[in-house]
Order: sequence, then structure tokens, then C-alpha cells
Amino acid sequence: MPRDATATRNLLIDAAEQVFAEQGIGQSNLRDIHRLAGQANKSALHYHFGSRERLLDAVMERHRAQVDPLRAAMVERLRADPEPPGIPAILTALVAPLAAQLATPSGRNRIRIVDQMRHDRGLSAADLIPEDSPPELHWLFAALNDRLAHIPQRIRDFRVLSWSAMNTAALADWARGRGADTPTPLGFTTDELVTNLVTMGAAALTAPAPASDAAE
Repeated sequence: MPRDATATRNLLIDAAEQVFAEQGIGQSNLRDIHRLAGQANKSALHYHFGSRERLLDAVMERHRAQVDPLRAAMVERLRADPEPPGIPAILTALVAPLAAQLATPSGRNRIRIVDQMRHDRGLSAADLIPEDSPPELHWLFAALNDRLAHIPQRIRDFRVLSWSAMNTAALADWARGRGADTPTPLGFTTDELVTNLVTMGAAALTAPAPASDAAE
């Protein structure tokens, strides 16, 4: 792809991250994306991406390019350990790479977009690990499933889905309130936020099953 086309695509993705995060994916004004990207040609978005949906795909590809290598490195360390990973280590590998996105305005916008997508989809066990997820994500959820084998499957799925949704929502709320000159909520550092999400998740996931489900 010619350099100027690559530059224009990146400008449009930069603008889309901000506009999608602030206005909502479906509600976003494409003219605002063109304006923010400095594109006088109002057909630039359609020329480079074809549709709003393809532009969103490009935003998410950038997100995965940031998150997946961090998670892959964490999983590699877990797999190198002769001992099976504990639940806190698994949960940390799930949430910490996403929390690392809080370090930049672009990353914070992408977290807000991920939360919108999760909210629009709702909770569905079938969507917990999409088929096109990287192998490290499949490995982590399989390891978590093994650690929770004593919990009935439907309770296990409900808890993991709810914890995942809570993480995304918490990180998105953090991202909305965090600007260059804005103190972090409650004085937490990002590492402290991850630690609290992991601690809450481990407690919730391993809580005794309700009596009505324990006999399953």
C-alpha cells in the first residue's frame, strides 16, 4: 500500500477510535471522523475501508495487536512452569494486558469501544471465547475451567461471563475518567486495579455453588 494511503488509513483509525468511544459505534457521525482525521474528501472512509463496520474491524485489529503479544508472553511464562497455574495467575493474564491499554489515550478509547461491543452483545456463553480468538486465550479459559471443575458447569459459565463483563465495564469506567491531568479514581495505580479485579474474581469464581446447583 502506498505510504500516503497508509498514513490516511492510520489517521482515519485514530479518529474513529476517538469518535466511536465518545459517540458510540452505531451513533457516531462519520463526518466527525473525516474532520478529526483532516480529510476534506468525504468519501475517504469508504474508499479506504468500505464501511463503518470495516473501519471498526481495523480499530479492533490495532487493539489486538497491542493486547495479544502481552498476553502471549504471560501465557508462555505460565506454560513454562511445571506447576499448573492458579486461578489468580490465570485471571491476571486475562485482565492485565487489557488494563495496560489504560496507559495511552488511544488505548483508553479502544477499551471503551470493547465495552460497547460487549454491552451490545450481552452475556452469552457461546461468545465467551470466539473461535477466532488467539490460542493463548483458549488456553487460559481451558486452564480456568480445569481449576473450577468442582463448580457445576452452568454456574461456572455464569461466573466467568459475569467476571469478564465486570472487568471490561470497570476498565471502561476507569478509561472515561482518566485524562492527562485527571487523578486516577480512588488513587489506584493500574497494577492495584488489576490486583483488585483479580482478587474479587478469584473470590467470586470459587465461592460455593448454591444448594440448588451443588447436586448437579
